[in-house]
Amino acid sequence: MLKLAFKLLGYDKQKTLFTVLALAAVISVILILEGFEQGQYTQLEQVVLNRNADLIAAQSGVENFIATRSVIPQLSRIDVEAVEGVKQAHPITALPIIYKKDNLRTPVYIIVYDSSGGPSELLEGRAFQYGSNIVIDKSLSEKYGLKIDDEFVVNEFKFTISGITNESAFMMPFAFINYDGMIDLFLESDIAPDLSTFPLLSFLLVELKPNADKQQVIRMLEASVPSVDVHTAEEIAKNDIVLGRTFFEPIMGVLVSVGYVIGLLVVGLIMYSDISASRKSYAVLKAIGFPIKKLFRMVVLQSSLLILMAIPIGTLLALISAMSIEMSEPIYLIEIVNTTVYYQTLGACLAFALVSGLFPLVIIYRSDPMLAFQMS
Repeated sequence: MLKLAFKLLGYDKQKTLFTVLALAAVISVILILEGFEQGQYTQLEQVVLNRNADLIAAQSGVENFIATRSVIPQLSRIDVEAVEGVKQAHPITALPIIYKKDNLRTPVYIIVYDSSGGPSELLEGRAFQYGSNIVIDKSLSEKYGLKIDDEFVVNEFKFTISGITNESAFMMPFAFINYDGMIDLFLESDIAPDLSTFPLLSFLLVELKPNADKQQVIRMLEASVPSVDVHTAEEIAKNDIVLGRTFFEPIMGVLVSVGYVIGLLVVGLIMYSDISASRKSYAVLKAIGFPIKKLFRMVVLQSSLLILMAIPIGTLLALISAMSIEMSEPIYLIEIVNTTVYYQTLGACLAFALVSGLFPLVIIYRSDPMLAFQMS
């Protein structure tokens, strides 16, 4: 059966090649869409985990690190560090801004750090805990042609770029400054005419003493400092992924579904036209006693073989496309090689190959063996 299916596919090699390339293109598009969505979740997760905190203290009621406003009292740091099991609490402030240059505007998420929580993936340069220095994401560097020691102007206040990092999330590039830079920005620019509108302390990155019990420390912190809620970094990362899903899943689900439907129709229409053009051959097989079930299996096997041949080509196209997208737009991460997404996508492709292989079966079923003698 397998040998016959290969022979039928090899009968018209050009058509088979065209079919495989068309399916590979569909598979590539689906992998890119799935990889883009998964890449956003990975970025959201890493932004939190890269802060290297055992626990994260946020404003009471706040459970996210990204796309949320958290303001906690400045003196809460003293209260947090007084709790047994806490080694140190590192302040973090989140400051969303709009960067403007050359008639272009880009939303940037600035993280203000002190003793911890700064850039984790420096590509070049260095980060400073003092002065008006800034570390920017490589997407900003490439978009605006910025490099080390260039000025980075925010509301007429001039930062000096000291480093380039690779960190972004929620389709926004990140930048990192220290508290010296934040205070200078507030005092010397018009970004905050009323400082009460901007948070001076958003989160505390809690570092625990060796062998401290996380859950016990969380209970003591929330009891001693009622103005904050305390979560593990993994919990915050999970919450951010859930938040990301509420934004990405509806539209990405539609786009991926459209890709699957296109793939289903491509295979189905090709198989339908192929069987229609080969009605005489199938009539002959029926005339010599081939069971209908075997003919059905052969058609499904053909469509499955087409998908299996298209998968490696589609994967290669997706990887090349993902690399091209990331090189031109570094803010995006496309995870083609994510194991769960990859095998889930390929499993779905094989499933619609089986379904689409059923489209032309009605032709075989209705083929009259007499056609083998009437058609010449």
